[in-house]
Amino acid sequence: MSCQTCHYCLEIKNNFSLMGKSRAKNGRLLCYHLCPSCTQKLIGINSFSDREGRQFFINTVKENAQKNPIYVDE
Repeated sequence: MSCQTCHYCLEIKNNFSLMGKSRAKNGRLLCYHLCPSCTQKLIGINSFSDREGRQFFINTVKENAQKNPIYVDE
C-alpha cells in the first residue's frame, strides 16, 4: 500500500476528499485518506444514522491504515 492509497477501497488515487488522523495504540498520530467515492459512502452511512455500518466503515479504515502506517507529528 502506498501513501497514495485510499484506506477504505485500497485503490491508488491521485486525490483525496477526506484526510484525517487517529491516535494509534503506540500513542502516535496515524494518517488516513479517503477517496471521493469512499467519502460519499461515509456521508451516506452518516445520513441514515447507521451506527453499525459507520462503526464497520471506520474500523476498516483504521485497520487498513495500520497495515501500512503513515505517522505525523502533533
